[in-house]
Amino acid sequence: MQLPLNEAFSGIFGSISLASWIFLIVPQLWENFRNQSAEGLSSLFLIMWLLGDVCNLMGALWAHLLPTVIALGVYFCFVDFIMLAQLIYYNHYRSKKRYRILQNHQAPHAGPSLTDPLLPDAESSRAAKHPVSRRRDSLSEAFSNNGSAKVAIRNTISVILVLFVGTAGWFIAWKTGAWGPQGDIPDTEAPMGALVLGYASSFFYLT
Repeated sequence: MQLPLNEAFSGIFGSISLASWIFLIVPQLWENFRNQSAEGLSSLFLIMWLLGDVCNLMGALWAHLLPTVIALGVYFCFVDFIMLAQLIYYNHYRSKKRYRILQNHQAPHAGPSLTDPLLPDAESSRAAKHPVSRRRDSLSEAFSNNGSAKVAIRNTISVILVLFVGTAGWFIAWKTGAWGPQGDIPDTEAPMGALVLGYASSFFYLT
């Protein structure tokens, strides 16, 4: 069966969208795991976003939307659950456990010992006198690194890689039969329940 051009582009762009979100969110999950912290995440924001993604997925299934739309909704819900799990574990369970360990190892009424210096050493004094210059130097260094050609090349390669992975993923799905042309679908109104879920999803996203 010959594939219409508009359906091919629809599938390719949907697959590229899915690949873009994977490349966008997975580094954040890895960064949280590597730092053993989820300080940059808000529990209220994640809960509202999860509710929006769940409504979006249920509406897509109810309205029988394209497979790429449904796959994207499944991926969003999966990532939301992972981020919530990281938030609960790192910011609540692990932080309380770390606090208890510090309390157990901390000596009661610990004060300065006889060997502690009364005045800070020269290195500490110099560091205290020049915090602004150090911050200024680090800031200028960060700007120079971000504006370098290497960063631009790396970003360009990342965009090309996302486009390639998305297109290749759609092509593999089409060849294996996981994705196929929809054919001529008669114009029918979306179910009322799917519309309600769509509006609910928008409400949670904007809240």
